[in-house]
Amino acid sequence: MAGFRRALPALVLVARAGHAQRVESTLDVGAAALRYADTLSTLAATVTPYLLADWGSASVEASGTYSQFSSGGGSRQGTFSASRFIPTAHGFFAELGAFAGGSAHSDGTRTGEVIANGRIHIPRDNMEMFLGLGGGRTWDAVAWRSVLLGEAGASIDMGPTNALFTISPTIVNDSIKYADTQASLSRKSKSVDLGLVLGFRSGDQLTTLSANVKAWGSASAVVWMTPRIGLALAGGNYPVDPTQGFPGGRFVSVSLRLAQGRHPNPDANAPIDSGLVAPGPEVKAAPTVAGFTTRRGPGDAVTVRVNAPGARLVEINGDFTNWTPIQLVPTGDGWWTSTLALKRGKYQMNLRINGRDWTVPPGLLSMIDEFGGTVGLLVIE
Repeated sequence: MAGFRRALPALVLVARAGHAQRVESTLDVGAAALRYADTLSTLAATVTPYLLADWGSASVEASGTYSQFSSGGGSRQGTFSASRFIPTAHGFFAELGAFAGGSAHSDGTRTGEVIANGRIHIPRDNMEMFLGLGGGRTWDAVAWRSVLLGEAGASIDMGPTNALFTISPTIVNDSIKYADTQASLSRKSKSVDLGLVLGFRSGDQLTTLSANVKAWGSASAVVWMTPRIGLALAGGNYPVDPTQGFPGGRFVSVSLRLAQGRHPNPDANAPIDSGLVAPGPEVKAAPTVAGFTTRRGPGDAVTVRVNAPGARLVEINGDFTNWTPIQLVPTGDGWWTSTLALKRGKYQMNLRINGRDWTVPPGLLSMIDEFGGTVGLLVIE
């Protein structure tokens, strides 16, 4: 059931988080037809809550699924992940993350895993590349095993459409070695959300687990009848989970989704996870800059403040920096700040979010510089 859990679109509960810049929650109530290991077929009633809280420099994600099978018995699964993003002086940012998950079944079986990982994100215009390394422990109801995993990939932001490509080599207990290559595509609009995942595995295969597919795919769609109520459909297959000993399988599901905090065109959907490693990085659209201010201090000190909720990295440059980017420091409430030494006068400057295009800060007069580019006019009085 673990593979199905991770392939099934999430459901959300109404939730609140103090001082969070963005909170999204869903609750899916529905049914699924499952076929485990190409041998066991069953129907299940499912309830799946999901919560995401994003503060820009940190995020927390949690989900769970309760399933009641038509053949009798049930299962419970849950996952929790957290990430902290740290800007660096070289235009990229680091991520420190942790992932924990587990399951309990009516036959007494218990599984679990705990993984810590780190990533380096390199933003480039509407594209972001990343490298990561992680490790932890996993329990397959028989024994604890060590897991070491790597990750490399890229995400592309194309407005309402987002693409993510990853390669994840994994070693389980120094005996099982394989690599998963996965591509996902998602598109969100006011009325329909679409998702597609394709994956391929190379390396060791687990002959002890049936339905050990080398390739898998799934598709999902959410048709929004109102801004908070949607019909979620999904289907496909998923691979064996070597870390917890789950067989692969196939599924078709339908559910009613209740959503809170949903945006018609927000950051990209989290890709449907294979369940083998900690969740990959979200494909981030450029956050909106909600405000820009300057404030004089003693002497020539000028404090620059940018309101960019959800940003991972905020930079400014100008003729007062010889057009060298300067990183602003987050204050934890959506604002980013830096104090500069500027005499009274007129300056040219621009602003950049998450390493994307340089833009004119809101509220400044836009003008053409000597090279034909667009800059903002900053006046210090």
